[in-house]
Amino acid sequence: MTRILKDNEIQDLIKEEKTLPLKWQSKLKPKLKSRFQFEESSINIKCENGNIFRIIIRRNKINAFDFSIILVYRDNDGKEYRIVRYQGKHSSEHTNKCEKGKKLPNSKFKPAFHIHKATQRYQEDGFDIDGYAEVTSLYNDFNSALDCFLKNNNFIEPKTPQLKL
Repeated sequence: MTRILKDNEIQDLIKEEKTLPLKWQSKLKPKLKSRFQFEESSINIKCENGNIFRIIIRRNKINAFDFSIILVYRDNDGKEYRIVRYQGKHSSEHTNKCEKGKKLPNSKFKPAFHIHKATQRYQEDGFDIDGYAEVTSLYNDFNSALDCFLKNNNFIEPKTPQLKL
């Protein structure tokens, strides 16, 4: 049985300082996937306390507004959890399934830039950990989404090594 990440654990993972590796931009440059209409890349980040995260990026080769930037946490057992997902404007509307079941007004939205967030309640209700999403105006393209993603999830630039004289 997969363990359920509690909301406070999720927030602690987001707040945790994550140092990007040297030359992270070139390591994260997306590569074309054969026979697919998207390009993809990922990098792993090991934090000082031993936590391991992965950034995954996907971009549609045809539609520049169709992308995903995903933060994944890997626990000690090797199980991976999507913590946040910054999405572009893909062609389908999004449904927040828990909210739909309760007939709440924010259960659906048309194609828009949006952020998926891991929640304890979605896991407990048997849905994807990051099934809940909210429309955002924090970004308007892939590059601004990546900047926002890095800032809001506590990524820091690597310290450049000092030359020894």
